Amino acid sequence: MNILVIGATGLFGSRLCPILAGSGHHVLAMTRSPETAKDLTAFDITGVVGDLDDPETLREHMMLSDRVFIASPIHPELGRREADAIRMAEACGVEQVVKIHGAVRHDDDLLERQHEIAINALRESNLHWTLISPQTVMETNLLAQMESIQYLGQMIGAAGDGRVGMVAAEDCAEAAAVALTCDPPLLDERDLVITGPESLTYEEIAGLLSEVIGRRIQYTDFEEQEFRQLLVDFGMPEEDIELQVLCHFREMRRGHAGLVTDTFEWLTGSRPLSVREWAHEHRRAFIPHEAGRTGH
Repeated sequence: MNILVIGATGLFGSRLCPILAGSGHHVLAMTRSPETAKDLTAFDITGVVGDLDDPETLREHMMLSDRVFIASPIHPELGRREADAIRMAEACGVEQVVKIHGAVRHDDDLLERQHEIAINALRESNLHWTLISPQTVMETNLLAQMESIQYLGQMIGAAGDGRVGMVAAEDCAEAAAVALTCDPPLLDERDLVITGPESLTYEEIAGLLSEVIGRRIQYTDFEEQEFRQLLVDFGMPEEDIELQVLCHFREMRRGHAGLVTDTFEWLTGSRPLSVREWAHEHRRAFIPHEAGRTGH
């Protein structure tokens, strides 16, 4: 089976491509860069060039594909980009589309409105479709604080005491692979919420990291406006702060990110990775380079 992966170099797509290829499927791994497309090409993965801002560049790839995976960057035009891709998939005779959504309830904010544009395009199509909705992802939320943890022993955020059912990106990719390779009617029009096995506060997560790393990691919580200014001071572009960071922490603080499901286990037959297990796997990422080299 031929499967087009849109977002092949992203958080989920980069993990999904080898899973699909390892299962005997031919993967068309889409990127905007010809050089990156060459780098992606190996064995049953063929790097292809396409641009969500130019849907015609998708046509040739979709004509060759049985199924399509869509995970596009968080962006003010996410909805239009994905809806155009969905309509192109239908026009090209694609059998099924699997789209990344999200499990955190966002109460009709800008990000959720963008996702709804794409989801409505799926509803209006004749395609089989499935949503993979990760809970807050460990890689984006913990590895993003790697240097602060390494050198300051500190995590920062604006989650308050909100609980979060953090999930590993690899588990989300595994779930997407199942959805893309099963009989499409089995998961048709389903929103599969993929979470970790437990719901924790950021302070509790800092405590787990402390145990795994072997030194104290402190979590410091900020009010939203303080946190915004901190991100500006760190050099994050102001236009990215709301969609990339604040809207997520806002919903954590409101208690909208604590959901835990058994969907991953039901779907794959395996238990999702816990924060502690994930931290053990990524332990060296949180140790200062000097300590990592000496083994301390």
